Amino acid sequence: MFAFAGLWDRSVKADGTSVDSCVHITMPANDLMRHIHNTGNNPHRMPAILRCEDHDTWLNGAADEARAVLAQYDSGLMVAHEVTTRVNTPKNNDAALVEAV
Repeated sequence: MFAFAGLWDRSVKADGTSVDSCVHITMPANDLMRHIHNTGNNPHRMPAILRCEDHDTWLNGAADEARAVLAQYDSGLMVAHEVTTRVNTPKNNDAALVEAV
């Protein structure tokens, strides 16, 4: 299990309706992810993955404390395998999506 660093906000429009927004924080990719996410407008990036011991600081710390836990996740703690391109369509939602091809 792991946690991505993210932010959320609730804005209120002039008519009183609210809009909830969220975003994953990304950072330069580690050695493993650098080979996977390597195209597009922002290549060689990955989501900021929080170490278990940093979850509380991210959620409850002051802004400077939370910012300090944003560090490149150790690629030695990760594994990867190729999966089907069916993952690229949100209408697909089954266990076969995570099976190695």
